[in-house]
Amino acid sequence: MSCSFLPGVAALALLPLAALARQPHPADAGAAVPATTYHSAFTDYRAAAADEASPDQIWRAANRAVAPADAQAAQTPPPGSRQPEAPRPDPHAGHGDHHTMQGK
Repeated sequence: MSCSFLPGVAALALLPLAALARQPHPADAGAAVPATTYHSAFTDYRAAAADEASPDQIWRAANRAVAPADAQAAQTPPPGSRQPEAPRPDPHAGHGDHHTMQGK
């Protein structure tokens, strides 16, 4: 078994300690402090272009763009076709079951 990678691993493990050694102690009042700079969040701000249409006109145009040609056709079946009705459940089913459970 070869240990040729051990010096490299040791150097990587000690690298954070070397970085900490360069920083001044936090309690040192005479330590050099980098100058603070101010960068406004609005430096690159660009105002939105004024729309020529009002918001309701934009909204209606967007609805027209995505709506089908005949909105009612998408909701109703074609004339002459009947869809079978689903059977309705009996609203009184199971009402008498509690009478047969007496004595148990």
